[in-house]
Amino acid sequence: MSPADASGRHGSDARERPPHRASEPAPEWNDEDSTPPARNTSSLGLKPKAPTRDRASLTMISGPETGKVFSLLASTTLGRSIECAIRIDDGNVSRVHARITREPGCYVVEDLGSRNGTFVDGERVTRRELRDGDRVQLGASIQLRFALTADDEEYLQRKLYESSVRDPLTGVFNRKHLNERLAAEVAYSVRHKTDLALLMFDLDHFKSINDEFGHLAGDRVLVGVAGLVLRTIRIEDVFCRYGGEEFVVLARGIDARGAWALAERIRAIVETARIVHEDRPIPVRVSIGVATLACCEGEPTPEKFIGVADQRLYAAKQQGRNRVVGP
Repeated sequence: MSPADASGRHGSDARERPPHRASEPAPEWNDEDSTPPARNTSSLGLKPKAPTRDRASLTMISGPETGKVFSLLASTTLGRSIECAIRIDDGNVSRVHARITREPGCYVVEDLGSRNGTFVDGERVTRRELRDGDRVQLGASIQLRFALTADDEEYLQRKLYESSVRDPLTGVFNRKHLNERLAAEVAYSVRHKTDLALLMFDLDHFKSINDEFGHLAGDRVLVGVAGLVLRTIRIEDVFCRYGGEEFVVLARGIDARGAWALAERIRAIVETARIVHEDRPIPVRVSIGVATLACCEGEPTPEKFIGVADQRLYAAKQQGRNRVVGP
């Protein structure tokens, strides 16, 4: 076949394979990809550029959010107050406990007159320059590791933390994270005498959805309901998948009336939502049990709190489902 024939057969977009020397193995070539294969540059004496370790962060190694990574700004305050850049809800931590400041060539931690002290590698300090790997302790139990990392290292640390506290299907928090936050929130509310509400709900007849529409449809429903609830609650509320088709919302600063209203809003939004799988609409309903910290008999504990909400969820199902039962 002549070159002209070949050109006519393949059209004007035909690409020539790159030539290669006989002493080199022919590179693999995919006609669907116009990008030539990468060459190994090590023989040219080129070394990959070392990543710049200039991102400062703290990783919690002991405390309510173990594993969480906090990026440090030019000036970062740490304490129990919601106004702190890094808020740590622990009774041994002062409202505004310490500050970490970026100075020329270094980061410095400064105690801000805290009650229980700031420590670096076990030594109580009022002001200290931080070195990569230093352990910063606030009060008796909160420990954070200071690190200088590259962007990709910090990103990896964040991904690892997120994977440890998130449900892989729905993307909301998992039960492990709820247990950690619940203990801290109950302690905070008892100490400060503030309102705290817990909503526990699950999907009515979820097994029937799986049986009729298939398990992929069941997953679609779980993801859809999680998305609806996330758009309904406040950003500061803790929303988690408690297990199977069961979810929990933990809401600070909400009394019994507000908790009931939130639960009813969630119930109505789910009932009226259109969740579709393979062009088939799937009817979804939820039953919700509502508890406030005041519902607990005696000294409130996380176990009592969850127990009250669970009992009321069971009552909602016994009363016919697709309803709210609360205080």
